Amino acid sequence: MSDIAATSPEPAYITKLALQRLPFSEVKSAEDFFDGRYIKQRRLLILHLLRSTSTPILLQADTGLGKTTLLQQLQRQTTSDMRFYRWRNNISTLEQYQGMLKALATELASTNDEKSLANLLKERLSHLKKLNITPVLLVDDVQRLSEPEQQLLHSCLSWQDDEQQPILQAVLSMTAETKFNLVSTQWLDLPPLEFIETEAYLLHRLKSAGYQGDSPFSAKEIQYLSKASAGNLARLNALAHQQLLGIKAKTWKRTPKISLGQINWLRWSGGISLAAVIVLILIFQNRINDWISASTASQNTLELPEDISAEDNKLATVVVGDEQEKEAKMLSEREKLEALLAEIPTPASETSSAQEQEKLMPSAEAEQVVVEAEPEEIEKETPTVPGPEEQIVNNENKTIAPKQVKKLESSILDKVHDTKWILSRPAKHYTFQLMGSWDDKEVDAFIEEHGLTGDVARFTSLRDNKPWHVLIFGVYPSKQAALKASNQWSGAMNNLPTWLRRFDSVQKQIKEKGVKP
Repeated sequence: MSDIAATSPEPAYITKLALQRLPFSEVKSAEDFFDGRYIKQRRLLILHLLRSTSTPILLQADTGLGKTTLLQQLQRQTTSDMRFYRWRNNISTLEQYQGMLKALATELASTNDEKSLANLLKERLSHLKKLNITPVLLVDDVQRLSEPEQQLLHSCLSWQDDEQQPILQAVLSMTAETKFNLVSTQWLDLPPLEFIETEAYLLHRLKSAGYQGDSPFSAKEIQYLSKASAGNLARLNALAHQQLLGIKAKTWKRTPKISLGQINWLRWSGGISLAAVIVLILIFQNRINDWISASTASQNTLELPEDISAEDNKLATVVVGDEQEKEAKMLSEREKLEALLAEIPTPASETSSAQEQEKLMPSAEAEQVVVEAEPEEIEKETPTVPGPEEQIVNNENKTIAPKQVKKLESSILDKVHDTKWILSRPAKHYTFQLMGSWDDKEVDAFIEEHGLTGDVARFTSLRDNKPWHVLIFGVYPSKQAALKASNQWSGAMNNLPTWLRRFDSVQKQIKEKGVKP
């Protein structure tokens, strides 16, 4: 993510800013990694996909946007339910197997036979899957792999356990302009750094190198660096390094100087041009007058339309196509990205952090589900005997005796729909999967934390032969309607990664793997 050579002579600003090393060189530790808005979002999405799916993930972006750094950060911040292996290029198959066995199974190979080692590796990986540990391959610049290396990678990703399920996951990265057809993948991109994050990124890299104090870059310099780099992190690192060295690129062209003689010439040339126009008008004055007269006469002549009979008065019919199809075709690339992001599930590991956010609900719209706040508990009062003139009337205008009045106490969890409701929804409608968890109490806590009501439902299905509790929200006739509704969410709900699913996929999951909670 940086073209600055670590072996270059130490610049003067290292001492001036009291830095311990070059601030904009290669990221070598977790402290150097900048977890910006889009970078963090992609990192969390990758973790969600690794936990919930078995399809490899393809991260595609232009050179210098931080693909390699993101893969390195995934490996640094490994969790207890995942183990990562960084795929190495230009090594033999035997060395690749030995490295995978050591990193994923924490075991050293006692054989040098490729076939025996592959069988041992499959056995260890299958055992990890049974322990709910996901082994993951990290393959950077997959387009640079040779043909034998690509075949070996394809072979490893095709390994399956006794239940015919893949035993290896993978995160692959490559440049955006390259096509990839090795295996079926889930595509993700990595957007450039935003202008509003440029100052924070530069200050973060400086502080990770030992800097203390405010940003040494002025607002004008930050604006120049952001515009010149176009959000490319490698280019931004190089430009910031040059800026601290005192090497500043020219951003505006110098205004040419105009001499006094040139000013006089411009003034007289304008007068000469005006005089020439007046002379031409006087010469052709008669022709101009004739043209004006002919034009006026033609404007005064009215042409009456022909009488159209009732039989011939047939209007053309304009056929309007499916508006939803037109809207789908007119979606921009960013709207397509938002649809992809919305199709990512929320992991159980992120549930607890989401519950600590503000308890804000999405605002009501015409085509989204209204999420109401949990009703306040009615205080219990000592019942009193009403007088003859006091009556209590219900919604049907029928008088009810005072002793029959009971204060209703309803729990928000009692209003959550079950699998029967889910199976009755239209198959082609859409819903959001908000979370999934091994513990159903976490689902209860999530519902109560956010006060979810309305089209809220839950179901339980088998995952790795264990009950997996899933929470869904909303019923929308189309993907566009669902995305439009979710864009109106605010607060904690807006910050939660969601998975937009069609009801037929949810119903299929219930029918094939559904169990009673």
